[in-house]
Amino acid sequence: MNIGARIIKTGLSVTLALIVANLLHMQPAVLSAVAAVIAIQPSIMRSWKYVKEVTVTNIVGALFATLGFYLFGTQPVFIGIIVILTIAVNLKLGLNKSVNLSVLTVIAILTSNLHDSTLSTVANRFSLVAIGVISSFLINILVLPPKHDQRFYDSIRKLNEKLNTLLRLAPEKEISISTFKQEKNSLDKLYNKTRELFDLLNEEKRRMWVKDRQSFVRRIVIFRQALKVVQKEISLFEKIEKHLNKMVDISNKETQEVKDTVNELLQYQETIFLIYEGKIVPKAITNKDSKAKRKRIVSKMKCTVNELMNHYDPANEELWWRLFPIVNALIETENELEKLEILVVNYKLRRKLKKERIKSTFKNAIEQIEK
Repeated sequence: MNIGARIIKTGLSVTLALIVANLLHMQPAVLSAVAAVIAIQPSIMRSWKYVKEVTVTNIVGALFATLGFYLFGTQPVFIGIIVILTIAVNLKLGLNKSVNLSVLTVIAILTSNLHDSTLSTVANRFSLVAIGVISSFLINILVLPPKHDQRFYDSIRKLNEKLNTLLRLAPEKEISISTFKQEKNSLDKLYNKTRELFDLLNEEKRRMWVKDRQSFVRRIVIFRQALKVVQKEISLFEKIEKHLNKMVDISNKETQEVKDTVNELLQYQETIFLIYEGKIVPKAITNKDSKAKRKRIVSKMKCTVNELMNHYDPANEELWWRLFPIVNALIETENELEKLEILVVNYKLRRKLKKERIKSTFKNAIEQIEK
């Protein structure tokens, strides 16, 4: 049984909503609990947006329920009509994500006893829904705040590990069609999940209370570039599998060149990730070792491209249009990896410099105190 942070926060939100509703002697308290469950969101920024959106939809729901009571009554048929109108208006206003709470407000108001004190009952139901939404928002901020950067990084590393295996196997021409489709579907699902995590992380940069915003934004830039690299690698895998296996004229030598180049790119990528993780000391791009490494990769790329281009035959158009996508995908992948390396190295060097400055400041302060 896997109990994650979101499940825990849902339970805590329900508890808080029920406690507040009971302390304020507002009934039925279960309404605030239901609202708390519906309102839980995967990120702090989305929680804040949801609170603002729910405020509007709740007002719309309360207005429609009040007008519906006076104009039509509380017969089931009329409640259904009012719900339809409420949903239509919310969708027209672009409030798609909180329609369910607006409908909950309508149903809660119209199924209660409105004949005694209509306005106080409407206010009571409106407040109960608001208590549930605010409880979810507070719990999301205060308890186990989402760490989307770490979740994204773990996800993209997992995606890269899968891609590394497939890219090493693809030039072997041994992947069956059924296996290719299965692995491609698995890749797409994992990529979509990683993309969703990035979108959540990207939204968080607009929060007012982000710690070390500059560093946070730099990490987002790095992660965006890492996603671009993954996109290029998926494209490379598809093109090798689609075209290389059908180039019957290509020799084992050229196939080996493609394999060697792919391995070189994958090692290059792994080095970049290890630099980001702090397992390899970052060196300035102008450093001799860094220049030599990049020169070796570019040289290998040129060698592979030249070997593949030797098969270009103007009389054989099919070979050319199968050859060109592979060459293009190799070059594009290398270019995106180079950009990623620059971003990661600069980020790590800045952090290192910042730590050294802080350390120096503390050291100077201690020396001043001792004097």
